[in-house]
Amino acid sequence: MSNPAPAPEPSAPRRLRWLRLLLIALVLSIAAALLVQVLLPPERALRLVLARLEPTLGLRITFEGDVEYRLRGTPQLVVRDVSIAATGSATSDVPMLHADRMLLSLPWKTIRSRGADLEISRVELDAPRLHLPSLLRWLDARPPGDGKVPTITNGVRILRGRLDGDGWRIDGLALDLPSLHADRSLDALVGGSVHLDALQAPFRLRVHADRAVDARELQARGTLAVVHTAGRLDTTLQADATRIDADMPGFALSPLRIAVDAGWQGADAADALPFVLGLHGALHVGGDGNVLGFAPMGIALRGEGVVPDLVAGGRVALGERLTLALDGRIAQWPDAWPALPLPLSDSTQPLPFALRYDGPADASAPIALRLEQEHARFEAEARIAAMLGWFDALSTGSPLPPLRGQASADRVEVSGAVLEGVEITFDDGSGDTTP
Repeated sequence: MSNPAPAPEPSAPRRLRWLRLLLIALVLSIAAALLVQVLLPPERALRLVLARLEPTLGLRITFEGDVEYRLRGTPQLVVRDVSIAATGSATSDVPMLHADRMLLSLPWKTIRSRGADLEISRVELDAPRLHLPSLLRWLDARPPGDGKVPTITNGVRILRGRLDGDGWRIDGLALDLPSLHADRSLDALVGGSVHLDALQAPFRLRVHADRAVDARELQARGTLAVVHTAGRLDTTLQADATRIDADMPGFALSPLRIAVDAGWQGADAADALPFVLGLHGALHVGGDGNVLGFAPMGIALRGEGVVPDLVAGGRVALGERLTLALDGRIAQWPDAWPALPLPLSDSTQPLPFALRYDGPADASAPIALRLEQEHARFEAEARIAAMLGWFDALSTGSPLPPLRGQASADRVEVSGAVLEGVEITFDDGSGDTTP
């Protein structure tokens, strides 16, 4: 008997509906705690309300310490050491959300309407830690609900946050959102540092969307760095995208255009390598086993020194593994690369190339490269970190790159001698380079 097909993942709107219901439940609990504070201490009142909400939400919400509240002006509640976990999970399990401090400020009209008129004045989270797999599992198990996004008039602030995914995380997460209205444009500052295996990627971006809900036009401006043991890549980037509305998990952007002004600083190099990079294509995040997929993708690179000018097309997929496939043309052999013998060095035609990688997400496995000329061909495998180190020391180090492969040419001239049917094997002594 064949196994039944897996159930499709819930769409983003369904998840949004349950996030709203959770927020309404928290508003009701806070409203109840504030309204009965004249009869019961607010800490006890809030615990009683949360206990009654647990069966409805399928969540266990706890907090420690004193409850701080304010009723004058705009009511405000502050709780500390807040933990939210799915019911049925062991108390030793990682909670869905934990925060050192949570502030929620609500106008009186929201309290009087018991969340029916859901407007929030301000939300603050200090050192929140969100476990994304737990949140998605809880959302996937929820039945349909109301998906209207609440208005937040005085903004959202997150400090020292952390987002944990499967095999990756974001540390130092910070968010400053001045306001949130479903049918108005959205502007936010977001920063943090992505950690993926041996890679770190600190970022700070200003994000704009034409609407907070069902946005079609998205923009991002800011800085992004990639830090590896081999060196550091610093970039200033601009991104513009159109969102595709589709009933699918995750979300898609097409077209996505990214312009990057970058510099690579090798671990042992004195000078950085500047270059500019342009990307264009379709991005899909989540829903197919990959954290990120960029396909089809076009790329244009303009550099100096050892960085070539090239154009290429292909795809990138990032999940538990990184997959890269690019096919394109190098405008000309860079002067900073080792000189080619005649007649190869006389060619003015672009060099077709193919680049392939399928291995760990930190790019530690070998990458395959193929170059072709009119009467010559080169195929090899090399590790990116070793090649970057060789480029950094090109003027003083070995003239032969650290790679394994073969080169062949119909004819070459070396020191006045003419050689025909040339075949050369490269072996850096690294042994079997198979991942």
